[in-house]
Amino acid sequence: MASKSKRRAARTKRQRRATSNTPVFDVHAQFLINSMSQMQDFVVSIAQADDPVTEIDAAFEETLSQFAARLKAFNPFRLAEVARLAFLPWAAAGQIPVDPASSAARVELLTALALAARNENSPEPRETPPAQTLSQFVSEASDELDRLFRLAHVRAVAGAEPTDKMAMIALLVRGYEVWVRNGAYPDMAKTTLVQLFNDNDEVRNELLSRLGFDVMDALAVLTAVHHLQLTALNERFQAMADSIHSAMGSDPDAEADPEIIDAARAVVDAAWEPDEDDVSVGVDELVAATGVPQNRVRAIADRFRLDLSATTPAAVMEAFTAGDNPWRTRPLVVTDSGRFMLPHDALSADAIRQKLEAELKDSALWETYAKHRGDLLETRISSVLARVLPCANFRDGYEYYVPATQEELDGGDPNKYTKRVEGDHLVLMDDVALVVEDKAVAFSAQSRGGKVNRIRTDLTGIITKAAMQSGRMRDAILRDGGVRIEDEGWVDLSHIREVHTIAVSLDDLSSVTTATAELVRAGILEPSNIPWTVSLHDLELIVELVDRPAEFLLYLRRRRNPDVTQMFRASDELDLFLYFFEAGLWVEPDPDQVRAAFPFMPEPTTAERRRYREQAPAFVTSRTDALDRWFYSKRASAGEDGAPKPRMVPSPLADTIDELEARRVQGWLSIGATLLEGSTPTQHRLAKNVRALLDHPSDHGVGRSMTVPTAGTTVREEGWLLVWATLPAGTNLVNEERRLRGYLQTKKHQLSLSRGALFLYDETTRQLVDVYFDDHVGPLPPDLVGFLPTLRPPSALVNWPHPDGWAVPASGGRRQGR
Repeated sequence: MASKSKRRAARTKRQRRATSNTPVFDVHAQFLINSMSQMQDFVVSIAQADDPVTEIDAAFEETLSQFAARLKAFNPFRLAEVARLAFLPWAAAGQIPVDPASSAARVELLTALALAARNENSPEPRETPPAQTLSQFVSEASDELDRLFRLAHVRAVAGAEPTDKMAMIALLVRGYEVWVRNGAYPDMAKTTLVQLFNDNDEVRNELLSRLGFDVMDALAVLTAVHHLQLTALNERFQAMADSIHSAMGSDPDAEADPEIIDAARAVVDAAWEPDEDDVSVGVDELVAATGVPQNRVRAIADRFRLDLSATTPAAVMEAFTAGDNPWRTRPLVVTDSGRFMLPHDALSADAIRQKLEAELKDSALWETYAKHRGDLLETRISSVLARVLPCANFRDGYEYYVPATQEELDGGDPNKYTKRVEGDHLVLMDDVALVVEDKAVAFSAQSRGGKVNRIRTDLTGIITKAAMQSGRMRDAILRDGGVRIEDEGWVDLSHIREVHTIAVSLDDLSSVTTATAELVRAGILEPSNIPWTVSLHDLELIVELVDRPAEFLLYLRRRRNPDVTQMFRASDELDLFLYFFEAGLWVEPDPDQVRAAFPFMPEPTTAERRRYREQAPAFVTSRTDALDRWFYSKRASAGEDGAPKPRMVPSPLADTIDELEARRVQGWLSIGATLLEGSTPTQHRLAKNVRALLDHPSDHGVGRSMTVPTAGTTVREEGWLLVWATLPAGTNLVNEERRLRGYLQTKKHQLSLSRGALFLYDETTRQLVDVYFDDHVGPLPPDLVGFLPTLRPPSALVNWPHPDGWAVPASGGRRQGR
């Protein structure tokens, strides 16, 4: 009865705690939930029609027609400024705005529709609307624009061919192009731009000759337009504040002067609804701000100006919602009086790159530029990987041999392969190999515009080809135990136990690279050969964020798991990475497959199978707010406190992992990643048990030990054996090392595990004496065969944990973790 009472009390306590705490959603999750709810309600209302497809088309055309008709009453440049104030995220200087409801897409679409709508106006001059009319219209326009976006999305889904395996990929690309801006931080994008188009003299001179300006000119002018617009905006609102303060006067009891009140009201109206000249920038202002000659400023304006004088609102809407956003290559508008304006600055760097590359494609210097672009990517990748793996062995731009025919493959002699192929990067660190392929080619404008056939062509050329190339080297390592490299000869790689393939693109492809499962369904990737595909800028940021190389390797292990992007969906690679920092990016393995991979494990329990079945896919919302604050605070003035860098959940084994790296013990990288794989409670228990071994030495003068086979995977080659042992005072270290190494290798063999590590601690000093790494596979050496019968049988490893955990001897207690 007492036991039942305790259970009942515990259950009541849990229920009370659950009901008293209101679930807290982050603003991004709440916004996503609201958006999905609105879309669901919208779809339900449409689905009730007799002919939903016809109903969607009719609603789309009617909504657009009515909206465009209302736009004709407004000056598009004044309207754009009011939309900027309403729809873009704003914050005080030095602060990073967090507003998931803000939308550059609304500003872009509203401005483009307004520019197209004025083409249909009568020649009579447009009357200036009364004060606050523009603001009222923009406020109402938010719902109308969202309705148009929803209608366009539902039309796209309804028009997709259900049997087309590329349909979902096309929808993802379209959605990304419609909604996402700044695929990389502007500072990083500008650095890459300068290296691409300014660091090669031939390329720079060709652009000057053909265009009349270079990349530095274009960056300077577009950046200056943005900054001058911001300066004018701040001056307007400062004038508004000063006018209001003056109108209030120093005596609150005094009667207000009507003229002063009217003047203040005019200043307030001008702040929120300024005139065309107040929201645009003149040529002379740009020349003064940048030092770029007037003729170059005008040449830049001609190249980047968006001219919609020959189109209609319907055409604008169709293209924009299909992903063919005209602002991506032409982010500048020019007023009737020849002044310049940017709806926002997020597209400037991307527009410059696309325009300049398009110009070079038609020139004799295209091959020169393409080689320079490839060399730049190769150099940047090699540099960033060297930062995260500082003592690795690198081969960049190498050639090696693979079988040219099935007969050569069947012959089994890698030294007789005759087909010479290229590889970009081979990075070796003890038992780990990274095979990296560079992809400098750009994702075409047709693909960004949602053209399914072109999307397949581009993704095949970027992702499929990179997977094939990197997978070819991976197969050679695992199949042949090495490769024959041109000018180097045979390179023995038989010690490699872990191979990760990576494809790095110069373009941001987050719309599809975070949806690996869809790439597999579409036939872009094979399930057995999935590289981590990441943009250069994201790779550089990730390497800057990790505090230790083991974190990077663990992310590779998790990220390349085929189940990860089925279970976790995100619109951005950095969201997945930061979620990995936060929660591990862990996917529950099938316990029956785990048991098949590790037969020494007991039969899965009902609870384990239930946990596996009850996993549900999750959408990872934005995790980059803290990253934004840290990134921009790095540029803070001296003496200012910077925002903290996002970091992985602190590890109780961090000191051990760092000591392994500092000592450069064999296998330190893979051992460290394996220690990090356990959940935080697991790592705490492991650290505690190590202390317990040292706190309670044997009475017989022999060392104590704890053996932990890891079994949180369905792939046998990924299993590890971890052993903690103590060294009593007076023990002969040479003999003890021989004995412990023998035990580690024999126990691995008994459990069919490929890698293991033993941590030896001195019982007197409590310090780590050494770490023994073993990656021996195959038959036991003759001198260890007789030791095998003396080991405790696998059945002695009882009290098994949840499959994402680690098994330990019964005396060690239960160990759970990821």
